[in-house]
Amino acid sequence: MQPYILQFADFLRFHMDSISIGLVATLLVIYGETINNYFKRITRSIPFIGRFALFIVLCSAGYAFLTSQLVRYLKFFLQGQADLPLIGIITGAFLILAFLARSGKDV
Repeated sequence: MQPYILQFADFLRFHMDSISIGLVATLLVIYGETINNYFKRITRSIPFIGRFALFIVLCSAGYAFLTSQLVRYLKFFLQGQADLPLIGIITGAFLILAFLARSGKDV
């Protein structure tokens, strides 16, 4: 069984960029509306043009920066894991995100 675990962990490590991006992107899809609503609430007192400009900055620069940083730290964390914990963490993370998406009716 150990050779299969090693082989699968190596496969996951080879695809770590895609896995990290997938986890972060899924998380942002699930909670993006909540973030946008919070942003709308805190900028309510700003005139429409200013609020619109800030929303564009949030969507273009804010989400891009957040994604790049989260992917970098997640990838660094996952690469430091041993074979079996790596498989468990990645599997568990995708399962938790699936349940979060299901409970939020995104699925």
